[in-house]
Amino acid sequence: MIKLEHTSKRFEEEYAVEDLSLNIHKGSIFGLLGSNGAGKTTLLKLLAGIYSPDQGKVTLDGQTVYENPATKQNIVFLADRPAFFAQTTIRQMANFYRSIYPTWSEERFKQLAPAFQSIDLKRKLHRMSKGMQRQATLWLALSCKPQLLILDEPIDGLDPVMRRQVKNLLFQEVAEHGVTVVISSHNLREIEDMCDHVGIMHEGKLLMSRELDDLKLDMHKIQVAFRDERHEQAVSGLLDIVHKEQRGSVGTYIIKGTVEQISEIFRVYEPYVFDILPMTLEEIFIYEMGDAGYDVQPILL
Repeated sequence: MIKLEHTSKRFEEEYAVEDLSLNIHKGSIFGLLGSNGAGKTTLLKLLAGIYSPDQGKVTLDGQTVYENPATKQNIVFLADRPAFFAQTTIRQMANFYRSIYPTWSEERFKQLAPAFQSIDLKRKLHRMSKGMQRQATLWLALSCKPQLLILDEPIDGLDPVMRRQVKNLLFQEVAEHGVTVVISSHNLREIEDMCDHVGIMHEGKLLMSRELDDLKLDMHKIQVAFRDERHEQAVSGLLDIVHKEQRGSVGTYIIKGTVEQISEIFRVYEPYVFDILPMTLEEIFIYEMGDAGYDVQPILL
């Protein structure tokens, strides 16, 4: 298990991560979401042991991560910008990874070759496209057979076919080897497909951390047309309404609560229309961030 306990990291006088506590279970895929500048990358670097926390602690299976080589040998962190030594090929980088990761598997490296067949072992990595470089970093990372794989924008620059390939490889690593994967991405549709648990950050703090299925069960989109406008006023006082839009006689509500509770309150008034619509992770994220005060108002230019 990965555990952060009241962890803070500050740069000069500004907190990038502030008093954050989080548990990530072994063998899960955890999606880290948040606004720009929320502190996501700083949090990933704390998890990887690149940064030391100013307060609190970060542990993997009970062992402190920072300045603990034995623990960090089980962690691979892929930054949002792939980095390699100058003038190296993936074969040369593989030899380097093998020298620093005791868990490196040459057999696994060869097994993964068909999944990354577009990468030439003899071609210089700096001459490859961003997408190809990202594929190369993932190939190297998986060959290390880590316990914890930390990915910052892992699918950025990948074509649709390769995105599917990467997702399948990650699912395989979790299912067959119990790898724990932490992913930070702005592509919420991909996160929704991949992750079973998500956390949302804003201004260095963790707004929530929940299983994705539970998160979807707690927020609902309702379309309703009341028989009387007084019914709308009555309902508004009984529910936790996050957002409301009115188009003609039909109103669209974003409401927190259980389906049973919401349905019971609305149906008392026997509305002309009452529909419960599915919500995407992107919609949930937008309304949660709006509830936290991060809401961009439309501007006409």
